Amino acid sequence: MAKYQGEMQKRERIKRETLHPVWYGIGCIMSIITPIISGAAAKVLVDYGISKKLPYVLALAGPIQFPNIFYQIPVINSAAYYLSSVPLLEALIVFFVLFLLLFSGIFAILNAILYRMFGPPKYSDIDSPPLKGNAKKKSR
Repeated sequence: MAKYQGEMQKRERIKRETLHPVWYGIGCIMSIITPIISGAAAKVLVDYGISKKLPYVLALAGPIQFPNIFYQIPVINSAAYYLSSVPLLEALIVFFVLFLLLFSGIFAILNAILYRMFGPPKYSDIDSPPLKGNAKKKSR
């Protein structure tokens, strides 16, 4: 028999709540849909900019010209020829990245709002309670 047998008792483990699988699905869908929406928005904006002759689109409207070394390497030359033949590729890439950042930020904010509304509580049973802010100042 142990000297401090009362302290040797095993404590019951409290199971922490896990994330609901729906939130994993929402993240997966957002990571697939966001680039598709960004690509479509970039294509629409570039087509609109070319039709209305907007200066920021026309500045990016030239074909991409790679250095000569790209055309001399056998594996890379077919990709370089293909990419240099795509019209308005530079404008599409620039606006795709801008829309991707914009839509990712919007979806992240919406996801955070929905997670706060419908997600698990902020504190569980194994967390310590929040500190009280009204501590009295003690004089010595």
